Amino acid sequence: MKKISEKEKDDLIAILEMVPDPRKSRGIRYRLCDILLIMVYAGLCGHSEGAEIEFYTELNYEYFQELIGLKKVPSHDTFSRMLQMIDFVALSEMLGEWLWAYYPDICERYGDYRVLHADGKAVRGAAAKSEGEKPVYMLNAMYEGENIGVKIRKIGEKENEISALPGFLGMFDLEKTIVTIDAIGCNSTVIRTIEKGGGRYVLPVKENQKRLLNTIREKIAELKEEGRYEELPKAESLNKQHGRTEKTTAVLIQDTTFIYEKLGEGSCFSTVSRVLVIDKVSRKKENGTEKVTTSQRIMITNLEGITVDELLKIQKSHWNVEMQHWLLDVQLDEDRKTARKGNAATNASILRRLCLAVKAKDPELSEKPLKRFLMANEHDVRRVERILFGHIA
Repeated sequence: MKKISEKEKDDLIAILEMVPDPRKSRGIRYRLCDILLIMVYAGLCGHSEGAEIEFYTELNYEYFQELIGLKKVPSHDTFSRMLQMIDFVALSEMLGEWLWAYYPDICERYGDYRVLHADGKAVRGAAAKSEGEKPVYMLNAMYEGENIGVKIRKIGEKENEISALPGFLGMFDLEKTIVTIDAIGCNSTVIRTIEKGGGRYVLPVKENQKRLLNTIREKIAELKEEGRYEELPKAESLNKQHGRTEKTTAVLIQDTTFIYEKLGEGSCFSTVSRVLVIDKVSRKKENGTEKVTTSQRIMITNLEGITVDELLKIQKSHWNVEMQHWLLDVQLDEDRKTARKGNAATNASILRRLCLAVKAKDPELSEKPLKRFLMANEHDVRRVERILFGHIA
């Protein structure tokens, strides 16, 4: 086995040393970077709460004695208190920088653009329901081709997703980036934030933007009446499974001057350069009778020169972030975690997201189920060491 050099160890430790220490200097027993390093180790084994991290440290006490000179196992109260106190913005930014520096960029790209999917997620267990508390909501994002990122933002009690999104997007370099968000992001505040950062957007239009939605629907009806709708660029697909047939037809409207003319120069939607109309027809037999359901989805973008197939692929890829949410809730049990004081829910969530991000880059187990990755790390602390310090990008 390759011997881990001190320089390699110092890379991650130096990053963790940059996280501000929230404690008063008097009575400090453990270095913050040592506590954080242990948390990272435990996080890669699926442990993100104080009691779990304490037990993991106890099981690997001799190893941490050798690695960082640990003289005593910190109590679960110590780990819990640190999770509550640590600045989650600093922690997520530092770990995010380490990931980018330590592993190569494998984002999928459309020309010169990478795609960033942003979405909100609830941690329902981190709320005292008996006291009328609402679930903790966090904004998170992932680059297409990557796993969910460690940069997250907790939505405050007096905030909502619309008001929190600009600050969250400001954590990313939006230059040459296509941002996808669900319908909550289809508003002037978010669109202008993306454009100011040099980015592009792909957003769904729903009832929250009724004037824009009606303008597009009127144009679709006009194009159909004039017989021009069928002449527009189109992509079709047919999916058959479990006795159900779903036909998808996507049509690209490239001339969007009608939006500018109807909504005016001051509208944030005056920059829309393409409209994608997605119609789905689903057929399924139930009790000998064919049941037919139809739906329509409308997307807008300020991307020019993009094909209907590319735009449809970007629209579909947004739901990859939902798969990451499933892994967090089902495999890492995030939705049931009850830590709620201070920043505990957010910092613990960062550790879980780091676990998913690192697992995706594991040369041995990246294609294996997450539980296998967690078990392999749980049973071999040296394996975690190799993951964190034994790879040079």
